[in-house]
Amino acid sequence: MEQKTVQYKRTLRGSVGAGVGALLNGNGRRYFILEHKDASKYYKAGDSQKIIIDQIELGRDKNCQVRFDDESFPTVSRRHAAIIKDGDKWKLVQLSQTNSTFLNNRPITTEWYLENGDEIQLSVGGPRLGFIVPQGKQSLVSSIKMTERLDLFRKQALRPYKTAIACLTILLVLAVGGLSTWNVLMKQDFDAQIANAKEALTQLKGRNAELEKLMNEAAVEQARLDSLLKIKARPINKTIVVNRGNSGEASNLAQYEKDVYFIQAMVCAVRGENVVPLEMKNGGYLGWSGTGFLLSDGRFVTAKHCVEGWKFDTEKALDQQYNSLKDEMKPLFLAALTNTDGARFVSYIIASSPSKQPLKFSSEQFRVSRIDERKESLGEGYYRVKASGNGGSDWAFVNTGKSGSIDADYSLSSSLPAGARLEVLGYPRGLKSSGGSCLYGSCQTSGRGLNGGLILVSGKNYEHGNSGGPVFYNSNGKFKAVGIISFSVFDNMGGLTPLCNLK
Repeated sequence: MEQKTVQYKRTLRGSVGAGVGALLNGNGRRYFILEHKDASKYYKAGDSQKIIIDQIELGRDKNCQVRFDDESFPTVSRRHAAIIKDGDKWKLVQLSQTNSTFLNNRPITTEWYLENGDEIQLSVGGPRLGFIVPQGKQSLVSSIKMTERLDLFRKQALRPYKTAIACLTILLVLAVGGLSTWNVLMKQDFDAQIANAKEALTQLKGRNAELEKLMNEAAVEQARLDSLLKIKARPINKTIVVNRGNSGEASNLAQYEKDVYFIQAMVCAVRGENVVPLEMKNGGYLGWSGTGFLLSDGRFVTAKHCVEGWKFDTEKALDQQYNSLKDEMKPLFLAALTNTDGARFVSYIIASSPSKQPLKFSSEQFRVSRIDERKESLGEGYYRVKASGNGGSDWAFVNTGKSGSIDADYSLSSSLPAGARLEVLGYPRGLKSSGGSCLYGSCQTSGRGLNGGLILVSGKNYEHGNSGGPVFYNSNGKFKAVGIISFSVFDNMGGLTPLCNLK
């Protein structure tokens, strides 16, 4: 039945917001399939497109999610028609004012509800598409693999805004010097907009079920996860421990391997309810890797710079990151960096264990120290918050409610003897053992107690990538965690954050 309703208007909620919902709440959403019955430049006859968002456009315009080329179908308008979700149904909407749209060989002038098996044709002699609604469990977005879902999200939810965002960001560029991009694009959140943009980002803290489902699925296929996120390493004073051998007694640390986690973090720009991963020119998203560990008291611990890495980056590193981003991402990057127009950075973290279920966090869930933070001018009246980790402030933890096997000795962490051997577990440059576990390393204290709030060590085997990992001391035959891998002091010396600072 043809319907006369409110005039169609492309919305961020219907595209990006719905796409986020498909990513994070696939069990609660249905999708449909468009089967291409005619070949074109972009599709072969018989090709199928799974549509996971609530609003798509069909036409020759480059921003249409279902696009046709000028040569194959010159009678297709640039924005010819749209398919939008209306409750539990989908409607075909006529957009072109010059060329007809046919449904089952009958022209439509406004809107028409679609049924499974309908045939859509764009203009006389134009391309034909079959409208197919999968049945049963296969009709749910959750039946689509997570990697495929993400690819569909990029192609469908984001495509209409690759040009529009640049225009929308001009206003912010004039006011801020450049800020707005994917964030403007993701008008209704990355993680909390689950059902038609009703969920808020703050639900990451109190109700993380949707994010957990997403991360669990991604973590099941670790190999795909790396390809999925394509996380890029960044030189932000992250350190790792390289295995240069260890003492025989260090083998007793094997019991703790399950509670040493490999961290992968993806940086997003957030404004209000909008959460936008920062997409890079060569694919993937801005982020980093590191190490964290789970204490027996239920706290997941890592280094602060593994959680809020942007605060530790040098200006040179920031310039490199900025230049590596897609052009439409750059304004929003600047906005989040300078906390302008309500924008800020948030990292989303997957922590993978060799034998336990992965843990998922956002940086806003962590408790961190702010004593090392200061404002740094970026010129033209803009500032960013910069952290140093000085004074043993390079720590972060979040209460998980899940008890680990690693015991901390807070008192001992501030009173270690000079020359004491320390054992380290972690993931250098994301490397793992053949069994998927962390690698071993060691160092020794270079003095008694703390120096400037840090445990100074010598003979370190540190590289970029493993900061946040646990440091153990053999106390009367039992290994106790005393510190967190933090940063390098000199080539041969490093600084560890003592766990007493967590108290």
